[in-house]
Amino acid sequence: WYLRRVREAVVSTQSTGETRPNFYYFVYLLSLIAMRKSYFDNWDDFYAASEQLYLDEPSAFRYTMKYRHCDGKMVLKVTNNALVIKYMSDQGQDAKKLEKLNSMLMRHMVTKS
Repeated sequence: WYLRRVREAVVSTQSTGETRPNFYYFVYLLSLIAMRKSYFDNWDDFYAASEQLYLDEPSAFRYTMKYRHCDGKMVLKVTNNALVIKYMSDQGQDAKKLEKLNSMLMRHMVTKS
């Protein structure tokens, strides 16, 4: 399934004439194949992959946040029913990053495409 998605993304970027394919999305898909890992270690990669996941299929996109006070951990989960990506953090400073992700998603949701 993942290889098919990579091929579709490459073909779609070639057919539309886009100058640059989305690097983060390809890296994420290939890392899933290699490591079977769903948690991102890097916020910037998670942010870019979340944005691409929304842009690929806005109607199937879902985003959840779970905070466990006893552990002090926050888990962000983004899915389109076929692909799930997660980011976990125990840092208080990541609340600003969460706000940035929310504003990016809201901006995409309210703009006309």
